[in-house]
Amino acid sequence: MSASHQSPQASLAALRSQLAAAQVQPPDRSAVSTALPALDQLLPDDGLPDAGIVEWVSDSPGIHGTSLAIQCAARFLKQPGAFAVLDSNHTFHPASLPWLGIPMARVLVVRPQIVADLSGQTGQQALRRDTLWSLEQLARCAGIRVLLTWIDRISSTAQRRLQLAVERSGVAVFLMRPATALRQTSWASLRIRVQTTNRSSIRVRLIRSKNAITHDGYVELGIDHETGHVFEVSKLPNSTTSNNEWRPGHPLTKARRG
Repeated sequence: MSASHQSPQASLAALRSQLAAAQVQPPDRSAVSTALPALDQLLPDDGLPDAGIVEWVSDSPGIHGTSLAIQCAARFLKQPGAFAVLDSNHTFHPASLPWLGIPMARVLVVRPQIVADLSGQTGQQALRRDTLWSLEQLARCAGIRVLLTWIDRISSTAQRRLQLAVERSGVAVFLMRPATALRQTSWASLRIRVQTTNRSSIRVRLIRSKNAITHDGYVELGIDHETGHVFEVSKLPNSTTSNNEWRPGHPLTKARRG
């Protein structure tokens, strides 16, 4: 029986097993390949940080950016642990995850509720507070392998608390953020810009890394509009070239420290 057709009881049992396994078996701390060589070469360690915060910044709420992030998250699930989605807007549809390589038996969706608040805060203020609290608590859970959420504004204090939680737990946190976030301070290990160029392609830039290595240039990736699957438009002439070298004919023209 496939994971998508398991009973709720069977799926819950499988998820509990993954949570338990992740807490017993510490993950490998090397970088995780995105399985997209051009994108890996854009990144300082030829992949995404195994534990840390990655900001995916999109011009819009980011369907394409989210698809890319989820497809990359699937690579983390070679290790034990759950894929957690913090969906405060109640707009995420997990049924699409198997198309991007995430088995439903590994998925945990958390949806904070707007409830009556006695502190005088509005519903949206209370929801933001509860979302930030949920984000930190999930990031502390070693049974979660990757945590993904959408967030527009987050204070430096909240970012620092999130960073400390990740350092203790080893969780990879993917924050999907709007372009307005570029005006805000970031504590993320990586900040990646995803721009939609047309219906079937996206442009990806690395705009910040914690070790200050970035690249002047970008990677063009294709995207299947129906499934959200992201793929390379063409292969690199030499996929083993160091990401600090100039590569003729490739948009990553040089590396710089910013």
